[in-house]
Amino acid sequence: MACVKACVDQTRDLAYAHHIQRLMVLGNFALISGINPQQFTEWMWNSFIDAAEWVMVPNVVGMTLYADGGRLATKPYASGGAYIDRMSDYCKGCHFDRKKRVGEDACPFTTLYWDFMLRHQATFVKNPRIAQQVRAAQKLSDTDAVQQRATDVLQLLDSAEL
Repeated sequence: MACVKACVDQTRDLAYAHHIQRLMVLGNFALISGINPQQFTEWMWNSFIDAAEWVMVPNVVGMTLYADGGRLATKPYASGGAYIDRMSDYCKGCHFDRKKRVGEDACPFTTLYWDFMLRHQATFVKNPRIAQQVRAAQKLSDTDAVQQRATDVLQLLDSAEL
């Protein structure tokens, strides 16, 4: 994934990334892929030169990972590949197609976003700020394929093949 590679490389090299890179790419990916919030927060603490408790706790735990159950942010900061493409130039030349939910070349962000909505539909359909996205996920004609592709993506991540 071109976006993740660029953000991780920059973070490794500079110990810094701007707001969009931290939240929209790295944090969003942690959220929709189900990465352990404590482990991700610790990685953020250890990776950024400007990590400060007054920023890390609300921004990472509350807003980015929605790990406080919505006490800080009123909805999860989740998005798919289309949003990343709209807000950055990372998708240019990427192996993955941001418009595809399924298939080997489907953008992992897009797949995991829709899977995230389906996995948490019972909770999020009650939230007026995200209910529309949940209802859109429920109407997808390929929900089984999306969930299977999400399982495949997570396995590829676990085995360091992605």
